[in-house]
Amino acid sequence: LTRMQSTRLLQTDSMGFRRLCILKGIYPRAIGQSKQKLSGNDKQYYLAKEIKWLVRDHIQERVQAYTSWEKKVRRAKALQLKADLDLLESKKVKPQYQLAATIKERYPYFIDAVKDVDDAMSMIGLYAFLTPEIKSESTIDFHKALPSGLHDKAQDVVKQWMAYVARSQSLTRSFISVKGYYYEAVIKGERIRWLMPHEYASKFPTGIQQYILITFLEFYIEMMRFVLFKLNGDLDKELEELERQEEDNANAESFKAGALDGDKKAFSKLEAMDRELSRIRKLFNGFTFFISREIPNKHAAMIITACGGRVVETMNPSVTHCVIDRPQLPPGMTKHSNVEYIQPQYIFDCLNARAVLPVNGYRMGESLPPHVSPFTVSISGLPEDNAAIEEAKKLHPKVIGYIPERVHEIRKFLDPTYSHIDPDNKITELDGELSDDEHAMAPEMDDADIVSLSGDELEDATKQTEWEDEHVLENVERSKLSAYQVKKQRELNLMNAPTREDVALRRQQKAKATEDSKKSETREGRIKRKLAQKSKDDAATKKMQLQVARKKAAKFYSMVNSTVQGNKKKEAILASKAKALQKGNTFVEGNKTIVSKKDRAHQDSIKARVEKRGEEFDEKRKKAPNPYQKLPKWVR
Repeated sequence: LTRMQSTRLLQTDSMGFRRLCILKGIYPRAIGQSKQKLSGNDKQYYLAKEIKWLVRDHIQERVQAYTSWEKKVRRAKALQLKADLDLLESKKVKPQYQLAATIKERYPYFIDAVKDVDDAMSMIGLYAFLTPEIKSESTIDFHKALPSGLHDKAQDVVKQWMAYVARSQSLTRSFISVKGYYYEAVIKGERIRWLMPHEYASKFPTGIQQYILITFLEFYIEMMRFVLFKLNGDLDKELEELERQEEDNANAESFKAGALDGDKKAFSKLEAMDRELSRIRKLFNGFTFFISREIPNKHAAMIITACGGRVVETMNPSVTHCVIDRPQLPPGMTKHSNVEYIQPQYIFDCLNARAVLPVNGYRMGESLPPHVSPFTVSISGLPEDNAAIEEAKKLHPKVIGYIPERVHEIRKFLDPTYSHIDPDNKITELDGELSDDEHAMAPEMDDADIVSLSGDELEDATKQTEWEDEHVLENVERSKLSAYQVKKQRELNLMNAPTREDVALRRQQKAKATEDSKKSETREGRIKRKLAQKSKDDAATKKMQLQVARKKAAKFYSMVNSTVQGNKKKEAILASKAKALQKGNTFVEGNKTIVSKKDRAHQDSIKARVEKRGEEFDEKRKKAPNPYQKLPKWVR
């Protein structure tokens, strides 16, 4: 059905139909080329089954009741019936609809709703800090701007969500950008990423149909209320069970954490997430933070609480870190020697690095180091972080894999044996595969081994052939220069000739110098050499694979070429026969056999001579065998 047919069937306008589709999750369908579009290619089409479901839907019935209610209100205003108008505008009489059944229909399983939290929280976070323009608690009537009722609900949902993330300690990454604060949390085995805007005075841009976004906002708010109710209930049960286990065995939790740290085998996705969260939840244990008033308190407090730290509202002796974003302390605030005065970026960088970083460069008034996004590169270099980045690259292939210098510094701080030359730690794999004694390379050809070629041979060997002259060969051949050199060595009998003493001595000195350089090289030099050898071996492997693929392609090419050439020959034969028939040189007999007139005349003459001798002519007689047919060609 087209959109116009659907609106007529539902007896609503385009705005009402669009709201129904957004709330019920119905989208236009792309019709394939096999199905004919009777109404044209420039229209939107919907499944007839989905549209028919909306005819008796609860939301559609309430919307139609609201249309009738509006007529009654207009009549009461026209007749100035104040009592009837007050009764109609009361909450008991004014029609409203609920989205509980719709949410249960769209999300039959709880994990399905969790996967949509990222879009929901980004939308709710955007409207939570905007200023409402209409005072209204109802959502059944269309609003061209943000109503106050939805704005209050959006703020409540944002507070509850950030409180849950901090309480459950499920935050994994965060990044400050021009657009706002990017966050990532692990909820029920799913990575949820959402964006919270910077809180500053703003105005909604003109030219945007806000009623569409407000419909999405209305649905997302109801969905998040369901999700938060379920998540908080599950978290309360988990905390009660954890407290019960701690009472039974005080060392249960520490034993579990030690088992996770000691496990260095390959772990599954859920185990990697648990390992990642176990590192973050104890990051700020024992630290107490005081947040200055110029810093957005809810963002800093959520990260500190999720990392195991404690936030206080007043400066007291227990404070270990003071988060401040000023070049110097404000008047009336004294500086204590036992307190670190840090800038807010320090909290974000510690969370992304999975460790408490040195405060050098983050103190009050100092120029900050670069703030690296943890969504494009693994800052800590841990296996679970690398796995998360690889998973993100599969979903987003355009993610840049560049590693900034600041990431190398953090990794060097976490692991003193880290080298920026080998960021992926490939040298540990090469230690078991390649050693200095194994894979001994054959002595390279030097000046004594290279034979001199003539000018014509050098010109022919270095000649660059055009692409039209190239042919696909089944067997891989040598280059012309190498072929000429091997041919020359064979002609001069140098292939098996003994090596001269001076050449052998030079090679021995070269091998000894190479061995001495390997002994005296640094760790970085050794890593560079082994990585170069690894890349060389990989290139050789790729070349061998290319040669095998080329050989297969040559066989396929010859097979296809033989078929094409055979078809061309058949076409040429048929064309020549048709031309002969057109000229009259041949004719067709009764059994559809093409016979040449010349051959027929010759056969008739032979038949006449045979009948003249009084013998019987046999048309099917065979020609006498050639006695020389079985002899070799050179004898014949």
